[in-house]
Amino acid sequence: MQERIQSVFSETNNVLNALYLKRKRTLFFQRIMWGVTGLYFVFILGLLTIQYIPSLQPKTWSFLETFKPTPSNPYGSIYPMAGLIVLLYPTIILFTKAFQKFKIAEQKTMAKMVGMLFPKVEFTQGARAPVKEVVNSTIFPWIKQDSPIYSFGQIRSRTNQNEINIADIGIIENNVTNRFLGALMHIPVLNMFAALYQNVFKNIAMGKLADNTRFTFRGMFCWLSFKKHLNGHTVVLPKNQMVKLNRLTSFNFKEEQEIHLEDLRFTDKFVVYSTNQVEARYVLSSLLMEKVVALKEKFNRPILMSFQNKQMYLAVENENGLFSFSSRKLDKLGVVEELAHEIHTALQVSEELKLNPQV
Repeated sequence: MQERIQSVFSETNNVLNALYLKRKRTLFFQRIMWGVTGLYFVFILGLLTIQYIPSLQPKTWSFLETFKPTPSNPYGSIYPMAGLIVLLYPTIILFTKAFQKFKIAEQKTMAKMVGMLFPKVEFTQGARAPVKEVVNSTIFPWIKQDSPIYSFGQIRSRTNQNEINIADIGIIENNVTNRFLGALMHIPVLNMFAALYQNVFKNIAMGKLADNTRFTFRGMFCWLSFKKHLNGHTVVLPKNQMVKLNRLTSFNFKEEQEIHLEDLRFTDKFVVYSTNQVEARYVLSSLLMEKVVALKEKFNRPILMSFQNKQMYLAVENENGLFSFSSRKLDKLGVVEELAHEIHTALQVSEELKLNPQV
C-alpha cells in the first residue's frame, strides 16, 4: 500500500498544490462576501438600537441619523441596502466562480486518487444520499425522511461474500442547537444576532467553505451486514453531554434505555442506548467492546455505531468530509496517507470487529 500511496502522491502533487491555492482563494472571497453581509447586519442593528436607546444618539451613533427615514428624507434606510448590493454583487460573482472551479478540480482529483489507491472498489461521486440507511440506523436522534442529507461520494466493496458501503455525507438535523437558533429567529432584534452568528460568524471564523458550515454531522457513514438476529436496536455514541441531551430530548426513541456496561475503557469513551438490555449485552461482548475502542483509536475521530437485525451502521465524524480536502497545505504525503488510512480502515471494519467470523 505504501508504494501505491507514493505513486498517487507523485501523480497528484502538482494538482494538490493548485487545489490548495484554489481553496485559499475561494475562502478569501467567501470571507469578503460574508464580511460585507456582517457589516450590513451590524449597520441595521445600529439603526434599530438608536431608535430605542436615545442616550446613544449624540455621539457614537450620531452618523446613523443620516440613514433614518425622515419627512425630508423618506428613503434614508434604503441607502445601506443599495450599498450592500453594490458591494456584494462583485464578491458573490468572484466567490461563485472560485467555488465552482475548486469543487470541479477537487472532485476530479479525488476520483483519480481513490481509483489509484483502491482499484477494486466501486467509487461514485454522483450517488444519491443513502437516506433510508441513515434514517434506519437510529444513530441520529433528530433525523427524519425529509431531513436534508447530502452525499459527496460513495464506495461499494464486495469481498469474500461480504459487502460494505461507505458514503461521505452531510446531515442537517433539527437538533437542540438548531431548534434554539430557530426560536431566536422569531424574536425581533434577537433574530438579527442569530442570523449574524449563523450566516456570518460561522462562515468567516471557522475556515470552512460555505457548503460545509451548517451540517450537524459531516463525515463517513457505512453500512454492512451483521449476522446476529436482533429484535430491537443498540446504539453506541460518543460520551458527551450534548449527545445525551439530543438523544433524550428528541423523543423519537422513548423505548430506549441507557445500558451500563462493565468495561471501563469502553464506558469512558462511549454511552450505549438500547431497546433491549439483554440484546445489548449479547451484541456488545467483551471482545467487541475491546475492538470498538481499538477502532476508535485507529480512526482517531469520534465514531457512532448501531446494531439491528442483520445490519451494522458506523458513522465517523470528519468536519472536512471523507472525499473533500482540508484547508491545510496539501503538499505533503500525509494527505494521501490520511485518505488511504480512512478508507482502508472502513473497508476492514467487518474483519476488525470480527462481525462475521464464519465468513
